[in-house]
Amino acid sequence: MIIDIHQHITYKDYPQFSELVAHGSFTAKELLKDMDKWGIDKSVVLPLTNPENIDYFGVVGNQEAITECQKHSDRLIPFCNIDPRSILHNPKADFSGLMKLFKELGCRGIGEVCANMSVTSPLYKNLFYHAGEANLPVLFHLSPKKGGLYGMIDDAGLNGLEEVLQEFPQTIFIGHAPSFWNAIDADVKTPKQRNSYPKGKIVNQGPLWRLMEKYPNMYGDFSAGSGHNALTRDQVTGIEFMKKFNEKIFFGTDMFMKKARPPMHLTMMQDALAAQQLSQSEYDNITHRNFERVFGK
Repeated sequence: MIIDIHQHITYKDYPQFSELVAHGSFTAKELLKDMDKWGIDKSVVLPLTNPENIDYFGVVGNQEAITECQKHSDRLIPFCNIDPRSILHNPKADFSGLMKLFKELGCRGIGEVCANMSVTSPLYKNLFYHAGEANLPVLFHLSPKKGGLYGMIDDAGLNGLEEVLQEFPQTIFIGHAPSFWNAIDADVKTPKQRNSYPKGKIVNQGPLWRLMEKYPNMYGDFSAGSGHNALTRDQVTGIEFMKKFNEKIFFGTDMFMKKARPPMHLTMMQDALAAQQLSQSEYDNITHRNFERVFGK
């Protein structure tokens, strides 16, 4: 069983929007074809609602994601996306009714959260509080700076993320993107470095090791080039990280484009399993058991 926690689809009825961006059109039908080709059993469809990136990628919003997932409910799982500025840009906005409705419509989590604000802003904290109350894990894109990027902002030490992990222990946080995964390395510090794909050995463990070990509500979304690069640039350290935190990592692809190559992180994990660098139990945790434990079967 393989469950992909990070996928997107584009508009089926209005493909003109997705044709404006680099990725192009990628419908639920095309996603299912890729899943069959790659041996992926289920995929989470993440809508985008944050103005920083919804038109940049041409990805569907909440209603379209839910509709398409309902058509293929045996294989596609919807998340909802709630911008922390929703409901009058109010840090005391009551999201409980909205979250209850999304859960009734089948949504299992919130994401991909991409609002380009500090992770410790009152607006974000309000979203995290309600997410914890509603038992909806939050999958977020992390950014090193404000402006010119999307994603919630934190420093290289992930001090803001640690603050909200402490303040909202009921809320499950699932990190994604270069600035999250590059925190595996303490020597990646500048905004430019943090938003890149560093190479070479990891000499000093970054803050991500400590947060994953210390906080039960800290998880990682091992998708896209960022997750793959962090865990393969130094294969010895990458395998060590996966083994140590095999119960805290979700497999994902984030490869929403036609004619995409096979997910390189899946190939890497399968190679590690064949070489007995990962046990069958560790592999199963990352590919599906962690998802089933956190989100249910």
